[in-house]
Amino acid sequence: MRTLRWSHPARPEAVFVVSNLQPDAFFAAIAADAALFCLPMERGLVRALGAGSGTEALVFRPEGHTLPQGIALADGAEVPSVMPAGPGTRTGTGIAIIDDGIGFLNARFRSDPVTSRFLGVWLQSAVLKRGDSMGRVLNAAAVAGLTAATATTAEAVLYRDIHDGLHADPRLVRTIFQAQTHGTHVLDLAAGADPLDPADPMRRLPLIGVQLPPEAVNDTSGMQMTVPLLQGLRWAITVAHEAGLVRLIVNASLGILAGSKDGKSFLERQMARLIAQAGRIGLEVHIVLPYGNDHEGRQVARLSAATGGHGAITLRLQPQDATPSYVEIRDLAAREAGDGAPLSIGLTLPDGTDIAAATVAPGGSRDILWRGRLVGRLYHRPREARRDAVILLALAPTQAIAPGDPTAPAGAWTIRFDDAGARDIVLQVQRDDRAAGYRLSGRQAYFEAADAHGWNRRSRDWTGHDHPPCPIRHDGTNSAYAASDHSQIHSVGGALLTEGRAPRPADYAARGADWSGIKPRLSAVSETATAIRGLRASGTLSGTTARFSGSSAAAPTLTRALALNHPGGPVPVLAGDQERLGAKALTANPAIR
Repeated sequence: MRTLRWSHPARPEAVFVVSNLQPDAFFAAIAADAALFCLPMERGLVRALGAGSGTEALVFRPEGHTLPQGIALADGAEVPSVMPAGPGTRTGTGIAIIDDGIGFLNARFRSDPVTSRFLGVWLQSAVLKRGDSMGRVLNAAAVAGLTAATATTAEAVLYRDIHDGLHADPRLVRTIFQAQTHGTHVLDLAAGADPLDPADPMRRLPLIGVQLPPEAVNDTSGMQMTVPLLQGLRWAITVAHEAGLVRLIVNASLGILAGSKDGKSFLERQMARLIAQAGRIGLEVHIVLPYGNDHEGRQVARLSAATGGHGAITLRLQPQDATPSYVEIRDLAAREAGDGAPLSIGLTLPDGTDIAAATVAPGGSRDILWRGRLVGRLYHRPREARRDAVILLALAPTQAIAPGDPTAPAGAWTIRFDDAGARDIVLQVQRDDRAAGYRLSGRQAYFEAADAHGWNRRSRDWTGHDHPPCPIRHDGTNSAYAASDHSQIHSVGGALLTEGRAPRPADYAARGADWSGIKPRLSAVSETATAIRGLRASGTLSGTTARFSGSSAAAPTLTRALALNHPGGPVPVLAGDQERLGAKALTANPAIR
């Protein structure tokens, strides 16, 4: 990678350390092009770089930020080679990871004991401690130098030096300083290799790392994830193209629950556009995503004649929840026929306060007041560009962070629909839990119902709700990121694989529905025992191990298989489990300890 100067009308002296592909005003089209749509909360997150040339930008930024600081080389200077010549370097396959806490100095990511496999690492930052940027880019030479430095300096010390000044807020959790990190674990499962084993084929495959900003990861609702994820994907494509790769397998073990789940979300459409653009420059890109972990989360409900004709559902807000809660409400009966008559929604608060049923004007909002204070709002986004209308119920946290912050009352909120019998209403509570390694802030809101307490044979308690009259559903619990039917976007379910038994869904493995996009094409092992959760793979530092659970741990097994063009021992899945696991499950991954 070399420093390139690109003349921008507003910033003629701007220097971008990204690529030789011309940026343009791709996002300027959002307001004008009906095919480029997003949820109301997504508008305003991005801005155009300027007047364009007709080529889609590979890097974009939110309002008020510059591009990441890089390690600049003199114009025309060559980047020193850090990978031995041979298959999987200049003309082969590479693996990119977009995640949190990537231990890129770990020996599992070297081609031999001293040689890094990384072509580049972008340490993203929402706000730098010093300067205005989106983080630091370490090119191949910089990572190679840091890897060599591990011979005399501890990896943990190097990480602290590198991250000094990366984030303006000193209170932010930086998981890279912890013994185990999600990104290191996932990358080991996807691409880890024994640097002392000359027969290990993964040693030849170069790597690209994008470490997301802590703010985006800690906010598990996904509100801050769209921009840095797409930024990272665009940058990884740039690096792979400049390195001469012909295939790039991108692992993004990320997800949220609520969304349109029609494959047309802003994020999914942009991933498809990037795959198409990369193909035009000779790079085949595959994106691997987890199918979801919320089978038992009680975050999806369906109100219709088929589910007993319920006209109301209880939403339980937990106490000490320092983050907002969101519920997306859609009328599936209006999908084909247009918006139809607007939904009339009423609320009953935990103390009995009643908010009369009323509609929300198309494109408008309706305040929710409690004891004279604003504690929430209903937003309406009209049907547009072949997308369904959606009502978003946004509720304030139940615990204030600063004095004077609005708070909503914890407890049982009843959401009522006057005409639910003639509708087919799906409600989804957005993810709002604690990200791995972060301090507790969000506490997951969930649905409750009188008939959601049957006997659960798996957990041996009274949490069973897998019967049609119950409005709380297991189906439709797949990730909103994993609904695209694009042949190069892959979603992976989490399978429990125990000796002598066929693969079974892990207890958290999501289930698809007739309205929620596609079933997972396949699954991969994410659990090997019922008593000990998760898979054991690399910890943050070389020579350490850690366990992580979830379909996030299943996705990288497919990433590894795609990179090696090796199926990894797929076995058939029982017909009754295919909505959660797909037709086959990958069972082999040498990185699992």
